Amino acid sequence: MDKHFAICIGRQFGSGGRTVSQILAKELNISIYDRTLLESAVKETGFSQEVFVKADESSRKGKGIRSLFMNHLAGSHEASNFMSDESVFGMQSDIIKRIHEQEDCIFVGRCADYVLRDSDRILSVFLTADREFRIARLAAHDDTTRRQAESMIDEADRKRNTYFNYYTGRKWSDPSSYDICLNTSTIGIERCAEIIAGLARRKLAIE
Repeated sequence: MDKHFAICIGRQFGSGGRTVSQILAKELNISIYDRTLLESAVKETGFSQEVFVKADESSRKGKGIRSLFMNHLAGSHEASNFMSDESVFGMQSDIIKRIHEQEDCIFVGRCADYVLRDSDRILSVFLTADREFRIARLAAHDDTTRRQAESMIDEADRKRNTYFNYYTGRKWSDPSSYDICLNTSTIGIERCAEIIAGLARRKLAIE
C-alpha cells in the first residue's frame, strides 16, 4: 500500500470546487495543489510560467506550446524550439507523482486521478452543479454579468472536457470515471466536503 494518499477533484467551472477543496484540506490538515503545481513546474524546469498556464487544462494537439524562455535564448519569437502539449503534460505528471510519494494532499484538476491510477490510495471525485447555481456564484464572486458568466462556464468546461478526454481516453463528465460524483447545488458545498472527507477516511484508511 502506498504511504501517502491523494484526493483528486475534477469539477465543472463555477461548481465550488476550490471552496470544497479548501474546506476538505482544513478538515484533513493536508495541502492543495492546483495552480501551485504550475509554480513547482516552473521552479524545476526554468521555463516561463506562461508555457504551463497556456497548457493548463486545455489541449491544442499538433500545435505545441512555444516556450518564451527558449524564445528569449534564441533572440526571436520565430525560434524553432518549442515544448509540445504532451511534454508539458508529462512534466506535470512527474511532479504529481513526486508530490504523491512525499505527502498526503488534494489535487484539483490536471488529470491527477489518471496520472495516479496505479496508486491504491487515491479517491477520485467529480463536482457538478446546476447551471443557474454556477451562474449565480460567478456573478456574486467575480462581479460579472449573466452573459459573461455563461460564456466563462461554457469556455472553461469545454477546455476541461477536451483536456481530460484527450490525455486520459476517458470521458470528463462520465460518472464511471470517478469514485463519486456530487452536485454542490443540491447537496451544498460544505456538506459535499463532509461527504468526501468521510469517504476518504474509509476508502484510504485515514486515521
